Amino acid sequence: MPTVEEVLKGLGGGVDTVVLAGTDTHGIMRGKRLPVAQLERVLRDGMALCDVFWVMHVDESDLVTRPPGHQGYFPTEQAGYPDIIALPDLSTARLVPWHERTALFLCDWHLPHHGGPVPIDPRRVLRSVVERGRSMGLEPFSAMELEFYLLRESPASVGGRRACDLTPLQVRPSTYGVVLGSHQEPIARRIREQMIAYGIPIEAANPETGPGQFEINLRYTDALTAVDQAFLFKSGVKELAAQEGLLATFMAKPNAEWAGNSCHIHMSLRQNDGGSAFYDEHAEHGISATLRHFIGGLLAAMPEFTALMAPNPNSYRRFRPYSWAATTATWGIDNRSAGVRVICEGAAGTRIEQRQAGGDVNPYIATAATLAAGLSGIAEGLIPPEPVDADIYALPPGQAPGLPRTLDRAVDLLDDSSRAREWLGSDFVDHYVAMKRAELEAQAVAVTDWEVGRYLEAL
Repeated sequence: MPTVEEVLKGLGGGVDTVVLAGTDTHGIMRGKRLPVAQLERVLRDGMALCDVFWVMHVDESDLVTRPPGHQGYFPTEQAGYPDIIALPDLSTARLVPWHERTALFLCDWHLPHHGGPVPIDPRRVLRSVVERGRSMGLEPFSAMELEFYLLRESPASVGGRRACDLTPLQVRPSTYGVVLGSHQEPIARRIREQMIAYGIPIEAANPETGPGQFEINLRYTDALTAVDQAFLFKSGVKELAAQEGLLATFMAKPNAEWAGNSCHIHMSLRQNDGGSAFYDEHAEHGISATLRHFIGGLLAAMPEFTALMAPNPNSYRRFRPYSWAATTATWGIDNRSAGVRVICEGAAGTRIEQRQAGGDVNPYIATAATLAAGLSGIAEGLIPPEPVDADIYALPPGQAPGLPRTLDRAVDLLDDSSRAREWLGSDFVDHYVAMKRAELEAQAVAVTDWEVGRYLEAL
């Protein structure tokens, strides 16, 4: 293990504060700040945190109780919410350029007393799927396109505010608009420059379809690193926006009239010799048999994995015709109306784009689900139907296989999914299902502005 001096020297020195952090189930960054003098101890022994954050509602308004008969790992008040241990991953060390003399390490969550990894840790789940792919002689590479809104709001101003009252950074949309992009450039430039300094490679950025909406594409790399970068990007954008007096949101649909926030996942596989497992120069469109099986797995798993790609009740507001979100378990070659878009760009660029996930996903979970689905298709030799080269949104109802349109239906399918349990683990699936059913219960008792506007006077 490197010494503290070696780690800090690699960061350039001058650090006096260290952030140790990892993901919870929702995709929120959890951790602690500590003086740099404590780093050597933490690198050796880890850092203790109460395990209660695994059962907090996304807004921390309540705690989710262990369901009756639950067999797997689930923090509970009956055990007194004991500590778990954060073990820093030294390969993730980086300076945080928008904070003074601050470094960050991503952590893996472990049980105390050398009890092994926390089985519901999304980073561990992704790592286990990656390792299973490697056992099949395949190395996954990935990249994400992330969309978000910048609002002229603050945590204080949005309290109790209706969606229609939110003030976006720009009043009108301008998809790929260079002039509007110039108006947004002060904050956009700061985000790009700070992310690059943070070690997150930005490939491109542009205004998106909604008012004050951005899309930023991250450069592809190995799957775990790519997801670490996406996770750090999301939290970093929110911090940078706050420093500018703005609020950044990756919420799937913050306003019914605005475009939804997507998270398109690009993925490819390489063989042990470094060559593309997805490309075959002798096959039609260059699509290899391995890629066809991968697509077959994606399509077979899409319904039962929907809750992993659309994790909140609000996520399903995106799934409308011509929203460019996946509404069907279909695939097509460079077809953005399909659930899975296949990009055929030779040995170096042939890949899939999973278009179902929204900006609100936990990137570890969404990528693990995409990879697990595709690898299961390879393992089972699944053959997909023919690609669709038409406007899938315009097809008659029932002509293309649909996907769950509500979280409750999606959660039931996930709970019953043997594929999810085999590839992601029953501990993870059971905990995730319990958390999402608690979210549905919270939604069920909420009185919304829509209900008041529709019924208060009329009834």
